Amino acid sequence: MILVLVIVCILSTIISSSPSEVTNSQQFPKAIIIGVKKCGTRALLKFLSVHPAIAASSQEVHFFDTPKNFRLGSDWYRNQMPIATTNQYVTIEKTPHYFIDRHTPKRLAHLLPDVKLILILRDPVIRAISDYVQIKSRHEYYPTFDEFISMKNFTRWTPIKIGCYAIYLRRWLKYFPLERIHFVDGENLIQRPWEELQHVQKFLNISNDIRQENFYFNSNKRGFPCIKQPNGCLGSSKGRQHPFISDITRAKLKNLYSTCNRQFKQLAQINFPWL
Repeated sequence: MILVLVIVCILSTIISSSPSEVTNSQQFPKAIIIGVKKCGTRALLKFLSVHPAIAASSQEVHFFDTPKNFRLGSDWYRNQMPIATTNQYVTIEKTPHYFIDRHTPKRLAHLLPDVKLILILRDPVIRAISDYVQIKSRHEYYPTFDEFISMKNFTRWTPIKIGCYAIYLRRWLKYFPLERIHFVDGENLIQRPWEELQHVQKFLNISNDIRQENFYFNSNKRGFPCIKQPNGCLGSSKGRQHPFISDITRAKLKNLYSTCNRQFKQLAQINFPWL
Protein backbone atom coordinates (compact mmCIF):
# COMPACT_ATOMS: atom_id res chain seq x y z
CA MET A 1 0.00 0.00 0.00
CA ILE A 2 2.83 2.42 0.87
CA LEU A 3 4.59 1.60 -2.41
CA VAL A 4 1.42 2.36 -4.36
CA LEU A 5 1.05 5.72 -2.64
CA VAL A 6 4.66 6.64 -3.44
CA ILE A 7 4.20 5.77 -7.11
CA VAL A 8 0.98 7.82 -7.27
CA CYS A 9 2.75 10.83 -5.75
CA ILE A 10 5.60 10.62 -8.27
CA LEU A 11 3.22 10.35 -11.21
CA SER A 12 1.18 13.29 -9.92
CA THR A 13 4.30 15.45 -9.70
CA ILE A 14 5.33 14.60 -13.26
CA ILE A 15 1.85 15.22 -14.66
CA SER A 16 1.46 18.55 -12.85
CA SER A 17 4.83 19.80 -14.10
CA SER A 18 5.02 21.51 -17.48
CA PRO A 19 6.97 19.73 -20.27
CA SER A 20 9.67 22.38 -20.15
CA GLU A 21 10.20 21.79 -16.44
CA VAL A 22 10.59 18.05 -16.95
CA THR A 23 13.04 18.24 -19.82
CA ASN A 24 15.31 21.13 -18.83
CA SER A 25 18.89 20.52 -19.95
CA GLN A 26 22.23 22.14 -20.69
CA GLN A 27 23.28 22.08 -24.33
CA PHE A 28 26.33 23.11 -26.31
CA PRO A 29 25.73 26.55 -27.85
CA LYS A 30 24.27 26.67 -31.32
CA ALA A 31 25.54 30.25 -31.66
CA ILE A 32 28.39 32.23 -30.10
CA ILE A 33 28.99 35.97 -30.05
CA ILE A 34 32.76 35.92 -30.60
CA GLY A 35 33.42 39.66 -30.46
CA VAL A 36 34.37 42.39 -30.74
CA LYS A 37 35.16 43.87 -27.33
CA LYS A 38 33.58 47.31 -26.74
CA CYS A 39 31.34 46.99 -29.79
CA GLY A 40 28.09 46.05 -28.07
CA THR A 41 28.41 42.33 -27.35
CA ARG A 42 26.70 42.60 -23.95
CA ALA A 43 23.85 44.70 -25.33
CA LEU A 44 23.32 42.28 -28.20
CA LEU A 45 23.19 39.28 -25.87
CA LYS A 46 20.82 41.09 -23.50
CA PHE A 47 18.46 41.92 -26.34
CA LEU A 48 18.58 38.38 -27.71
CA SER A 49 17.93 36.88 -24.28
CA VAL A 50 14.29 38.03 -24.35
CA HIS A 51 13.55 35.77 -27.31
CA PRO A 52 11.54 32.70 -26.18
CA ALA A 53 13.68 30.34 -28.28
CA ILE A 54 16.99 31.48 -26.79
CA ALA A 55 18.79 30.37 -23.64
CA ALA A 56 21.54 32.95 -23.10
CA SER A 57 24.57 32.49 -20.89
CA SER A 58 24.82 35.09 -18.15
CA GLN A 59 28.62 35.05 -18.08
CA GLU A 60 31.60 35.03 -20.42
CA VAL A 61 32.78 31.42 -20.34
CA HIS A 62 36.32 31.85 -21.77
CA PHE A 63 36.57 28.16 -22.61
CA PHE A 64 38.39 28.20 -25.93
CA ASP A 65 40.77 31.07 -25.16
CA THR A 66 41.86 30.11 -21.63
CA PRO A 67 44.19 27.08 -21.27
CA LYS A 68 43.10 26.14 -17.74
CA ASN A 69 39.43 26.15 -18.77
CA PHE A 70 40.04 24.34 -22.05
CA ARG A 71 41.85 21.54 -20.23
CA LEU A 72 38.70 20.91 -18.19
CA GLY A 73 37.11 19.46 -21.31
CA SER A 74 33.90 19.65 -23.29
CA ASP A 75 31.66 18.37 -20.48
CA TRP A 76 32.81 21.25 -18.29
CA TYR A 77 32.04 23.68 -21.12
CA ARG A 78 28.53 22.30 -21.62
CA ASN A 79 27.89 22.54 -17.89
CA GLN A 80 28.61 26.28 -18.03
CA MET A 81 25.65 26.79 -20.34
CA PRO A 82 22.26 27.93 -19.03
CA ILE A 83 19.55 25.38 -18.41
CA ALA A 84 17.28 25.48 -21.45
CA THR A 85 13.64 24.48 -21.65
CA THR A 86 12.25 22.50 -24.57
CA ASN A 87 11.15 25.79 -26.15
CA GLN A 88 14.67 27.24 -25.91
CA TYR A 89 16.35 25.34 -28.71
CA VAL A 90 19.11 27.92 -29.32
CA THR A 91 21.69 28.17 -26.54
CA ILE A 92 24.05 31.11 -26.99
CA GLU A 93 27.10 32.43 -25.18
CA LYS A 94 29.37 35.40 -25.73
CA THR A 95 33.07 35.81 -25.05
CA PRO A 96 34.49 38.81 -26.97
CA HIS A 97 38.09 37.73 -26.50
CA TYR A 98 37.46 34.71 -28.73
CA PHE A 99 37.73 36.90 -31.82
CA ILE A 100 41.34 37.96 -31.25
CA ASP A 101 42.63 34.75 -29.66
CA ARG A 102 44.90 32.69 -31.93
CA HIS A 103 43.78 29.28 -30.68
CA THR A 104 40.03 29.74 -30.50
CA PRO A 105 39.06 29.31 -34.19
CA LYS A 106 40.68 25.86 -34.49
CA ARG A 107 39.49 24.66 -31.09
CA LEU A 108 35.96 25.87 -31.70
CA ALA A 109 35.79 24.34 -35.18
CA HIS A 110 36.93 21.00 -33.80
CA LEU A 111 34.34 20.85 -31.00
CA LEU A 112 31.41 22.64 -32.67
CA PRO A 113 31.90 22.51 -36.46
CA ASP A 114 28.29 23.59 -37.16
CA VAL A 115 28.06 26.45 -34.68
CA LYS A 116 26.91 29.86 -35.94
CA LEU A 117 29.16 32.81 -35.18
CA ILE A 118 28.03 36.37 -34.52
CA LEU A 119 30.50 39.24 -34.82
CA ILE A 120 29.49 42.77 -33.86
CA LEU A 121 31.71 45.68 -34.92
CA ARG A 122 31.88 49.44 -34.56
CA ASP A 123 33.88 52.20 -36.16
CA PRO A 124 37.37 51.22 -34.90
CA VAL A 125 38.17 54.78 -33.84
CA ILE A 126 35.12 54.91 -31.57
CA ARG A 127 35.83 51.36 -30.36
CA ALA A 128 39.40 52.32 -29.38
CA ILE A 129 38.21 55.37 -27.43
CA SER A 130 35.58 53.28 -25.62
CA ASP A 131 38.22 50.69 -24.76
CA TYR A 132 40.49 53.43 -23.42
CA VAL A 133 37.68 54.86 -21.26
CA GLN A 134 37.08 51.45 -19.66
CA ILE A 135 40.80 50.92 -18.95
CA LYS A 136 41.22 54.44 -17.58
CA SER A 137 38.31 53.95 -15.17
CA ARG A 138 40.44 51.36 -13.34
CA HIS A 139 43.37 53.70 -12.77
CA GLU A 140 43.68 56.80 -10.62
CA TYR A 141 46.32 58.29 -12.91
CA TYR A 142 46.49 57.44 -16.59
CA PRO A 143 47.83 59.14 -19.75
CA THR A 144 45.34 60.86 -22.03
CA PHE A 145 44.20 59.18 -25.22
CA ASP A 146 46.07 61.77 -27.28
CA GLU A 147 49.26 61.01 -25.34
CA PHE A 148 49.00 57.32 -26.16
CA ILE A 149 48.50 57.99 -29.86
CA SER A 150 51.51 60.33 -29.91
CA MET A 151 53.80 57.52 -28.78
CA LYS A 152 56.13 55.96 -31.35
CA ASN A 153 54.76 52.42 -31.18
CA PHE A 154 51.12 53.28 -30.53
CA THR A 155 49.92 50.71 -33.11
CA ARG A 156 51.05 47.94 -30.73
CA TRP A 157 48.75 49.25 -28.01
CA THR A 158 45.96 46.64 -27.71
CA PRO A 159 43.00 49.09 -27.87
CA ILE A 160 44.37 50.25 -31.24
CA LYS A 161 45.42 46.87 -32.61
CA ILE A 162 42.02 45.22 -32.02
CA GLY A 163 40.41 47.69 -34.43
CA CYS A 164 42.23 46.20 -37.40
CA TYR A 165 39.51 43.57 -37.72
CA ALA A 166 40.83 42.03 -40.93
CA ILE A 167 43.85 40.55 -39.13
CA TYR A 168 41.63 38.38 -36.96
CA LEU A 169 38.90 37.58 -39.47
CA ARG A 170 41.45 35.89 -41.73
CA ARG A 171 42.14 33.35 -38.97
CA TRP A 172 38.45 32.54 -38.60
CA LEU A 173 37.93 32.09 -42.32
CA LYS A 174 40.51 29.29 -42.29
CA TYR A 175 38.09 27.20 -40.21
CA PHE A 176 34.58 28.58 -40.87
CA PRO A 177 32.86 29.48 -44.15
CA LEU A 178 31.73 33.09 -44.47
CA GLU A 179 28.06 32.08 -44.52
CA ARG A 180 28.44 30.76 -40.96
CA ILE A 181 29.43 34.23 -39.68
CA HIS A 182 26.90 37.00 -39.22
CA PHE A 183 28.16 40.58 -38.96
CA VAL A 184 26.27 43.07 -36.80
CA ASP A 185 26.71 46.82 -37.27
CA GLY A 186 27.36 48.05 -33.74
CA GLU A 187 26.72 51.65 -34.72
CA ASN A 188 23.26 50.77 -36.01
CA LEU A 189 22.57 48.61 -32.94
CA ILE A 190 22.71 51.83 -30.90
CA GLN A 191 20.52 53.82 -33.28
CA ARG A 192 18.05 51.21 -34.60
CA PRO A 193 18.57 47.99 -32.63
CA TRP A 194 15.44 46.31 -34.02
CA GLU A 195 16.94 46.34 -37.52
CA GLU A 196 20.07 44.48 -36.40
CA LEU A 197 18.00 42.07 -34.28
CA GLN A 198 15.82 41.25 -37.27
CA HIS A 199 18.91 40.20 -39.24
CA VAL A 200 20.29 38.16 -36.32
CA GLN A 201 17.00 36.34 -35.78
CA LYS A 202 16.88 35.44 -39.45
CA PHE A 203 20.48 34.18 -39.28
CA LEU A 204 19.60 31.99 -36.29
CA ASN A 205 16.49 30.72 -38.07
CA ILE A 206 14.15 31.78 -35.28
CA SER A 207 10.95 33.83 -35.34
CA ASN A 208 11.16 37.61 -35.51
CA ASP A 209 9.86 38.21 -31.97
CA ILE A 210 12.14 41.15 -31.07
CA ARG A 211 10.78 44.24 -32.81
CA GLN A 212 10.87 48.03 -32.61
CA GLU A 213 8.13 48.16 -29.97
CA ASN A 214 10.35 46.15 -27.60
CA PHE A 215 12.85 49.03 -27.26
CA TYR A 216 13.09 52.47 -25.70
CA PHE A 217 15.96 54.94 -25.38
CA ASN A 218 17.40 55.98 -22.02
CA SER A 219 18.35 59.67 -21.87
CA ASN A 220 20.41 59.01 -18.74
CA LYS A 221 22.64 56.62 -20.74
CA ARG A 222 23.58 58.99 -23.57
CA GLY A 223 20.52 57.78 -25.44
CA PHE A 224 21.50 54.10 -25.43
CA PRO A 225 18.68 51.66 -26.24
CA CYS A 226 17.05 49.51 -23.56
CA ILE A 227 14.85 46.46 -23.92
CA LYS A 228 11.40 46.56 -22.32
CA GLN A 229 11.86 44.11 -19.45
CA PRO A 230 12.99 44.30 -15.80
CA ASN A 231 16.55 45.67 -15.71
CA GLY A 232 16.32 46.20 -19.44
CA CYS A 233 19.10 48.80 -19.55
CA LEU A 234 22.79 48.04 -19.35
CA GLY A 235 24.69 48.70 -16.13
CA SER A 236 26.33 51.86 -14.85
CA SER A 237 29.52 51.17 -16.80
CA LYS A 238 27.69 51.80 -20.07
CA GLY A 239 27.23 55.26 -21.45
CA ARG A 240 30.42 56.72 -19.96
CA GLN A 241 31.35 60.09 -21.37
CA HIS A 242 34.12 59.92 -23.97
CA PRO A 243 37.07 62.31 -23.54
CA PHE A 244 38.01 65.10 -25.91
CA ILE A 245 40.18 63.78 -28.76
CA SER A 246 42.18 66.15 -30.93
CA ASP A 247 41.60 66.40 -34.67
CA ILE A 248 45.20 65.33 -35.24
CA THR A 249 44.63 62.11 -33.29
CA ARG A 250 41.38 61.36 -35.11
CA ALA A 251 43.00 61.92 -38.50
CA LYS A 252 45.92 59.70 -37.52
CA LEU A 253 43.61 56.85 -36.52
CA LYS A 254 41.35 57.27 -39.53
CA ASN A 255 44.38 56.97 -41.78
CA LEU A 256 45.63 53.93 -39.85
CA TYR A 257 42.34 52.09 -40.10
CA SER A 258 41.53 52.97 -43.72
CA THR A 259 43.52 50.04 -45.11
CA CYS A 260 42.26 47.63 -42.43
CA ASN A 261 38.64 48.65 -43.08
CA ARG A 262 39.04 48.19 -46.81
CA GLN A 263 40.50 44.72 -46.32
CA PHE A 264 37.81 43.74 -43.83
CA LYS A 265 35.05 44.98 -46.11
CA GLN A 266 36.40 42.77 -48.89
CA LEU A 267 36.82 39.71 -46.66
CA ALA A 268 33.44 40.01 -44.94
CA GLN A 269 31.57 41.15 -48.06
CA ILE A 270 29.63 43.74 -46.11
CA ASN A 271 29.11 47.43 -46.61
CA PHE A 272 28.51 49.14 -43.27
CA PRO A 273 28.34 52.97 -43.60
CA TRP A 274 31.43 53.54 -41.42
CA LEU A 275 33.68 51.13 -43.35
